[in-house]
Amino acid sequence: MVRLENIRNRSGLLLVVIGLAMLAFILTDLMSSSNGAVSTDLVLGEVGDEEIDYQAFEQRVQQALEVQRASNPSVNVDQVRSSVWSQVVRETILSNQYNNLGLEVSSSELFDMVQGDNPYPTVKQSFTNPETGQFDRARLLQFLKEDINNDETGQAMQQWLNFEEAIRKERQNNKYNALVAKGLSASDWEAQLTKKYQSEIRNVSYVQIPFQSIPDSLISVTDSDLKSYINDNSSKYQQTASRTIEYVVFNVSPSVEDRNDAQDWIQDIKSDFSQTDNDDLFVRKNSDVFNRVIFVSKDDLTDDVKPLTTAQAGTVIGPFNQNANTLRLAKLVEKASRPDSVEARHILITTADADAKIDSLKNVISKGQSFAALAEKFSQDQGSAVNGGDLGWFTEGLMVEEFNNACFSARKGDLVVVNTQFGTHLIEVVDKSKSIEKYKVAYMDRQITYSNTTYQNVFAKAGKFAAENSDYEQFDASATAENLSKRIADELQESTISIPGLENPRELVRWAYKSEVGDVSDVFEFGNKIVVATLTSIKKEGLKDVEDVRAEVETLVRNQKKSERLMEELSGYSSLDEISSNYGSTINTAEGLNFSTTQVPNLGDQPAFVGAAFAVQEGQVSGVFSSKNAVFALKVDKVIVAAENTDFSNAKNSIVNSLKSRSSFQAYQALVELFDVKDNRAKFY
Repeated sequence: MVRLENIRNRSGLLLVVIGLAMLAFILTDLMSSSNGAVSTDLVLGEVGDEEIDYQAFEQRVQQALEVQRASNPSVNVDQVRSSVWSQVVRETILSNQYNNLGLEVSSSELFDMVQGDNPYPTVKQSFTNPETGQFDRARLLQFLKEDINNDETGQAMQQWLNFEEAIRKERQNNKYNALVAKGLSASDWEAQLTKKYQSEIRNVSYVQIPFQSIPDSLISVTDSDLKSYINDNSSKYQQTASRTIEYVVFNVSPSVEDRNDAQDWIQDIKSDFSQTDNDDLFVRKNSDVFNRVIFVSKDDLTDDVKPLTTAQAGTVIGPFNQNANTLRLAKLVEKASRPDSVEARHILITTADADAKIDSLKNVISKGQSFAALAEKFSQDQGSAVNGGDLGWFTEGLMVEEFNNACFSARKGDLVVVNTQFGTHLIEVVDKSKSIEKYKVAYMDRQITYSNTTYQNVFAKAGKFAAENSDYEQFDASATAENLSKRIADELQESTISIPGLENPRELVRWAYKSEVGDVSDVFEFGNKIVVATLTSIKKEGLKDVEDVRAEVETLVRNQKKSERLMEELSGYSSLDEISSNYGSTINTAEGLNFSTTQVPNLGDQPAFVGAAFAVQEGQVSGVFSSKNAVFALKVDKVIVAAENTDFSNAKNSIVNSLKSRSSFQAYQALVELFDVKDNRAKFY
């Protein structure tokens, strides 16, 4: 039976439309607040008038976790929740738009995408005959009519239905984006003006009077000035609600007793390690850190392990310190003469009929067909397929065990079939280096970790600190007296999920949003770090306080006042020479100015300067104007105009293409603002 696992693995859309059965998984304990009260509000958020239900959302999160853990067991649940939230918001917003527009993908369209003359690329590749290289419609129909129903688990059917839903949504979204793009245009006047500004060059002379020419002491800046500036520029000084905390960390590290216990354990197991016949299994069962048992050269061995090169097989040395918190034993399993490295290429097939496909490929290659051409066409390892399956030269241990052993045991030119966790491989050993003496070494590691007793001792110390300090002043004084380093976490938003150095600190963030300035927390536990915190600042949503932006705004307001004074003083001058003479400023030149860029030679980014240069005619002097750090006056010395050309179609196409390239993103961002998305996830996680 043909499985569509390759479709699932290789279609990015299936990360959006998850293809597993719905899980009956409700985390009711997350409904409880820290004081044990149960929340009856299950609304995770709102998108316009539509509420996002917590239980339904969490089911989707669990489905996404199931899928992603298949390829990444250490996937971060917070990142998955964030991704699913973005998906739910996007689907809700766009579904509303699709419904309002009557935008559908008909069943006949979907049928054509799967079984039509030009099937969806993933369908075409999944059902291509490796021997002919042609799309095999008969195999597709057999799968849909028979094979898909032979899977008693129903997984094949569910995967296919989810795949169809994914490509349906993709087509629907493409239609919507096309509608938006088709509504974009540029007028002839705009295109003509754009072409003119792109082709016209101006050379200017100018004088520059820096703001710093007026001493700061002559400019008075009051708090009232600062508040007025912030209010006048309110869009630049908005802030979200946030909290700032200071905290001390009590690190839990192994004690002397813990280190002695680890030393005793590894000494006790040394005899058993030397006597075992199955080193790989023994290491997997007993070592705190798994190290593959592979052949390596003498140069690859550390100085602690090199004595094994002159020892007999079965010899165990150690324990020695692998690092500050790991003790290690090393055992010589075997010596052998093996190539230092090999060059190989492969074809990977991951479908259920992989063995049959690989046999067919091996057969046609044996008869003279090009390995590289077939790898490029059929291998499902996309990274190497584009290079004809070439993996280049590699040493032992870089590939998974079965693949590694096949390559280093085969002869040059052999075609070898091997199964690994990734699928079925057809390998050709292209070349092998000269054989050298190698050593198969097994390692047994014991990590030195803290005991429960050690942990409880540190916890008690942190608890005593928290109990004896009830406000910020006491917290600060005690931290200094006990030589504890205070750390700061600022701008914590209610949804913040990470604080550098702390593992899953959501509980600490939630505490900060329930507390008052000066409160000292109870003890928090984050792995081997025990934390006590104090809340030092609460910022509310809205305009920033003057004190938070004083240094920045003082400079801006002072420069603004300097600018006003200079412009008033210079308003009576009509030539650059007059200004230069009275202010001792040099007349400089700037050539090659173009309206399509804000860059000015020797001045950098100066949009006001460029605008002034194109606002007056050749030979004219501009009025005095203010820019970033100075006031200017300029004269247009020369205007260089391109040859007259009434064809501005390219300029129009450029404008429209630029608009279209941004249209889907900007349209969606506008919809997000329009729908007023409310995110309540911080109350649940």
